[in-house]
Amino acid sequence: MSRFDRLLILSATYGEGHQQAAYAVRDALAELSPNTEVKVVDYIKSIHPVLDTVVRYCYLKSVRFAPALYGWFYKGTSQIPPSSRLQRQLNSLGLEEMEETLNAFRPDVVLSTFPTPAGVVSHLKQKGRTHVPTAIAITDHAIHSQWIHPLTDMYYVGSEHVRRGLLARGIPGESVLVTGIPIRPAFRRTFDRAQLRAKYGIEPDIPVLLIMGGAYGVMGDLYHVCEQLFQWHHRIQVIIVTGRNRRLKTSLEEILPKAANPVQVYGFVQEIWELMSIADLMLTKAGGLTISEALALQVPMLLYRPIPGQEVQNAKFLVRSGVAVLARNRREVFEHIHDLLLAHPEKRRRMQERALGVRQLHAAERIAENLIELANRDRTRANYSYQ
Repeated sequence: MSRFDRLLILSATYGEGHQQAAYAVRDALAELSPNTEVKVVDYIKSIHPVLDTVVRYCYLKSVRFAPALYGWFYKGTSQIPPSSRLQRQLNSLGLEEMEETLNAFRPDVVLSTFPTPAGVVSHLKQKGRTHVPTAIAITDHAIHSQWIHPLTDMYYVGSEHVRRGLLARGIPGESVLVTGIPIRPAFRRTFDRAQLRAKYGIEPDIPVLLIMGGAYGVMGDLYHVCEQLFQWHHRIQVIIVTGRNRRLKTSLEEILPKAANPVQVYGFVQEIWELMSIADLMLTKAGGLTISEALALQVPMLLYRPIPGQEVQNAKFLVRSGVAVLARNRREVFEHIHDLLLAHPEKRRRMQERALGVRQLHAAERIAENLIELANRDRTRANYSYQ
């Protein structure tokens, strides 16, 4: 009889995607193995709250005001080996605290949805201080050394593109499973668009543009795009989600009375699947979880100012798959909006059809099923060397 007592999920809150992926797997496992205790840990915050605040601040400022610098760092670290000095330092971050957590919680499996704690557990395994089965859920369509760690039992990836990239880095094929990026069950539902449009006061016959700047509203140029859009002479409806960026929300609300078209501005939205279901087109960056959610609901995407690094790779994957278009500047943003919403809606419909072949609706369930297999693969290993 299979047994799965405890799962430890290690995540982080730099953006919303890593945490939401963790919660999606947690909820899927609750359905398949209701007696399994799941602990989700915001890793950096748990070991060093001050460092977490500083790193979060620097990350948000860099991607907003110095994206090229962030891109340079991302590219520069994309190929570093696990034996490098930088990687060894990262893999030692909170090493003792991690060992204490493992010994106290005694998980049957550890899943990481953020790369740093995955490296720390890998370091403990290399030192023989734990033998717990470990898995990593990569939350972008990108290949980067920060996700690749020795003695990792399983990698869950969003696409065949990432699988091939891991194989090229020497990861055995049996350790890579193409699952998709885990999303919440709500994004698999079929919604009554007419009913939702009535709920949100959206006119039925005017196309809807949804603008999402990420959890912290850091999409560069977003305010100026909206400012220009408010005065656009073409008839569309606009919904803007600023996430946790309260300053941006306030700034947009100040110019809202001048809008020539119907506009709604929201901050952080819990039931974001409803707004996505209303939209005919979504203007966004290319965060791994957001694009997976949009694909699930077959929302055509207009990508603008993806963060150099993982989001640029996400954008390339989506454009290559025919489910999104990329704007390189503000002029192209408006050209694409006009083309897809007004001039050639058939292009939008083709993007929706292609999404059927790209989306992965049951990633969380597939990951949960495999975690159960990992937990029961070899339960005779001295209880994973817990003290």
